[in-house]
Amino acid sequence: PNGKDFAVGYADGAIRLFDRANNAVNVVLNGHRGSVSALAFDATGTVLASGARDTDVVVWDVVGEVGLYRLRGHKDEITGIAFVAAGGEGALTAGAAGHIVTSSKDTLVKLWDLRVQHCVQTLTAHRSEVWALAVSGDGRLLVTGTSDADLHVWVISAEKLAEMAVDAADHGADSAAGGWEAISAYGAVRRAGASRVVELQFHPSGQYLACLGADRTVEVFRARTQAEVKKKMARRQKRQRDKAGDGAAADGEAAITAADELTSFKVVRTDAKCVSVDFDPAERDAALVGRRGGVRLLVAQSNNALHVWTVAVPPAGVTTKQANLPEPSLACSVERLGHRSEPRALALSGDNELLASAANRSLRIWNAGTGACIRTLECGTALCAAFLPGDQFVVVGTKEGTLELFDIPGAALVET
Repeated sequence: PNGKDFAVGYADGAIRLFDRANNAVNVVLNGHRGSVSALAFDATGTVLASGARDTDVVVWDVVGEVGLYRLRGHKDEITGIAFVAAGGEGALTAGAAGHIVTSSKDTLVKLWDLRVQHCVQTLTAHRSEVWALAVSGDGRLLVTGTSDADLHVWVISAEKLAEMAVDAADHGADSAAGGWEAISAYGAVRRAGASRVVELQFHPSGQYLACLGADRTVEVFRARTQAEVKKKMARRQKRQRDKAGDGAAADGEAAITAADELTSFKVVRTDAKCVSVDFDPAERDAALVGRRGGVRLLVAQSNNALHVWTVAVPPAGVTTKQANLPEPSLACSVERLGHRSEPRALALSGDNELLASAANRSLRIWNAGTGACIRTLECGTALCAAFLPGDQFVVVGTKEGTLELFDIPGAALVET
């Protein structure tokens, strides 16, 4: 949140806090016995919550560089963490106030009260692993994603969170876990893709939700305005009256569901499997979105490429049908440097000026002094590589059982 530090979780259970200004590790936090799988800062940036494969959630004081407490209750790997603030409350001191929501592969979503360090509500509606969760910027909506075709949407009651916090402060953990239903089901929203959800992210404005699937797609949902929801409900009630007959009244007033508020908007299709997605945090400023002509999505792909997509959005007061918006477009990308898969072999030239790195389907020659890639050649599934005397040729041994001889100045395969 301070725009300066960022936290990285590692497979050995360590968490390192980097300073973006000098690219140095300021803090190392050790508290997990398994690989770290989820991280979240609170709004002030002074509290960090981490989840890991060891099923524990640890809440850290970033300023004091210490772990405050451990939350136990999940039976499998933690997949998502989000801070939820009750109406009007702020973090007075590290970990003193607030709630967090966690999801896990054990199919459960849990709400924790940080005052009493206790689970106060468990959502048990999911039938398979919960792979991702997201809380809207205003703290009202909670969205969870599993391996089925629907997104599960929940409403978080700020009033009940505040009541729960007061009750916990007065009477302790037992009363806080005594049945307050602060999170209630809102319904399901159908996704375009059928693969499991990888990640969920709300736009800083709260108007858009990005759902990253395991099938090379990012689906963007749009939150309808209150006026649009009322118009939709009026149309539904009119249909119900027509169906019931001219003289008959419709049975009560239909309740608003998640599908009325969240609707599928656009689908971004990428050329490789995606591993992470996020919106530009600077787009809290609506004027910036207007100048760009849409919202921007940063997508990290499994082939080491980074793509930024522009998703056109309708101007204020204009419906999506009236706007006639184009399909998402690729704004820019970072994909030239590096291999598309992990390097399997390295070789240094006799004069130490050139470095050859070989991976699946690609051989790259680098200037060892500047780090620049000077040649990119297509090869087989490389397992080993060596420079020949004179440093004009590189030989690559492949998984297929062949030796491939490359001419570096001519950038060509000479013989196999």
